[in-house]
Formats: sequence, C-alpha cells, structure tokens
Amino acid sequence: MGGSPSSPTPPPPPPPPNPVEAGKANDLYYRSSLETYIQTQPEIAKLESNIREKYAPRQRELDRRMAALDLQRASQSQLQVERELGPQRSIEQMKRQFEMSPNAFATQQALGQQAALQFARLYGQAPMGAVPTEVQQGTGSIPFDYLAVAGKNRVG
Repeated sequence: MGGSPSSPTPPPPPPPPNPVEAGKANDLYYRSSLETYIQTQPEIAKLESNIREKYAPRQRELDRRMAALDLQRASQSQLQVERELGPQRSIEQMKRQFEMSPNAFATQQALGQQAALQFARLYGQAPMGAVPTEVQQGTGSIPFDYLAVAGKNRVG
C-alpha cells in the first residue's frame, strides 16, 4: 500500500547555453553565410540578368499601359466632375469677381453686352437664338457617364 509515486520524476532541465560558445557559433554561421553569398553571387547576377532581359520589355509595356489607363481614368473623372459642378463653379466665380472688384465685373459685363450686340449685327439674330433650347432653359445637357465607357476604350 505504501510505496513510490506512480509517475517518475522528470529529468532536470538542461543547463543554460554558454554565451561565449553561442557567440562563436553565431559568428561562424554569419561568416559561412557571407562566404556562400560571395561564392554564388556571379550565378545569381547571371540569373538576374537573364530574368531582366526576358521580362523587362514586357514590364515596360505594362508600365506604359498602366500609366495610360491611369491618365485616362483621371481625365474622365475630371470631365465628370466638371460636367456636374461646372455651372455652380461659374456662378461662384462671377460672385467672387464681383465681390473682389466691382469695376472689373462691370467692365466684363459691358464687354459681354457689346459682344452680344456685335453677334446680333453679324448673324442677324440674338446670341441666345443660337443656343440650343435645353441650354437656354437651364435644364443642362443629357447626363453622360464617362466612367461607364472607360472599360470599352482600350489603351495600348
């Protein structure tokens, strides 16, 4: 009934590593890694050169295409924003011009009236007669989604 415990005692943990020996092992590993790198460097350089010769033209072509597509998307989004916000910007610009310099605003207005009179004399009709009715009434033009056709136009 009395006796030893059923599980044996675990072995003692290993002693901690010697810092001097660990440092020497790390130094040896570092030196051997550098030597291996120096020995294989010509082969790696040759392989890298072959890969560049093979893929560099294609990479440049892809870079050109991506740059062209980026430029196209940027210009299309700018056109979309200008179409949506253009009239509001024009009115705000005129208001700012009047607030900053009423004399310049009056001069511009007079020049516009003079141009309208000259247009009427030259073409025999008022300038607004030459403007399409949907623009005259301020309904704006038909909305156009520039980004919807972006995928249809291929670049390159």
